Amino acid sequence: MVEITTHEYTMPGKLIEPKVITDFNNQPVAMLPVGFYFDDQRWETIWDEYDRKGASLTLDDLRRLFPDDPSLFATDVVRTGSQLGREFRDKGSNSENT
Repeated sequence: MVEITTHEYTMPGKLIEPKVITDFNNQPVAMLPVGFYFDDQRWETIWDEYDRKGASLTLDDLRRLFPDDPSLFATDVVRTGSQLGREFRDKGSNSENT
């Protein structure tokens, strides 16, 4: 479940689920990911940027505002080659024949 909120603010900390901030007209201001650190200063920064921009904040906007927040950057997936589709197909066909 995504929590939707307006100009009200709760306690600081890392989000445990995504958060959608909306304005009084129920228009999206920003979508914040799990793990985003949220406090009074960031709350004000988001609203200041929204007022300046006049539109919803994008992921690029959030990255520019909070460049040190790791929740705004995807972790690269490293493929080791140990899980190829061919191996899964071979295992599946072998287990059916036994």
